[in-house]
Amino acid sequence: MTFTYSYILIFLFSCTVKNEPTYTQLKPNIYEINNQYFYSEKVHTYLIVLNDKVLLFDIPTYSKEIKDFITSFEKPAYAILSHGSCGISDGTLWQKEIGLKVYAHKADTNHPWLRMKPDVFFTEMPEFGENMEVIHTPGHSAGAICVLEKTSKSLFTGDTFYGDKNGGIRDFSNESPAEYENPSDRIESCKKLLNYDFEAVYPFHYEIISKSGTKKLTEFLKDL
Repeated sequence: MTFTYSYILIFLFSCTVKNEPTYTQLKPNIYEINNQYFYSEKVHTYLIVLNDKVLLFDIPTYSKEIKDFITSFEKPAYAILSHGSCGISDGTLWQKEIGLKVYAHKADTNHPWLRMKPDVFFTEMPEFGENMEVIHTPGHSAGAICVLEKTSKSLFTGDTFYGDKNGGIRDFSNESPAEYENPSDRIESCKKLLNYDFEAVYPFHYEIISKSGTKKLTEFLKDL
């Protein structure tokens, strides 16, 4: 009985993955790549098309379909890790197959979930274009970062904060922190993000926030 139930779950999960489109266009130059799962939970990785490159925010699972999508832009491919947990082993294959150049904050050099070797460990925030800003937001990990795409007011947050199913901010203050997390730093980093103008919020886990991101984060933080 248990075997049959488990088999059904695996079958349904494989069908969900198979039938999902390779990517979803979120903005004229921003795409979500739809093949990333974490313990069977759908998570988000993104591709941002810039003038002279494409930038991945976190690294997708390797597949020929995703490879064809990334290379279709005919631009050099870069990636930046939101935190060490997103340095999946497939990153090594992407480096080999398409010359992906991977950036990660130096504070996550020894992150226990880092499964690949980034090309660049940085302390000074890297520059990827005039409309892009990399922001150090320690808390979920010491090297956690967010990226702001200024033109569309889109903030890529990794696990610094994320949305809930009601369109607000998911309350992470009640979550049990991992050994590499610092909850008070995480709250301070969220407060730091209020200095930036953003509407959409694109996280790694949980729900995307499509509008009023700064306002919703302000409301969430007022009692913390």
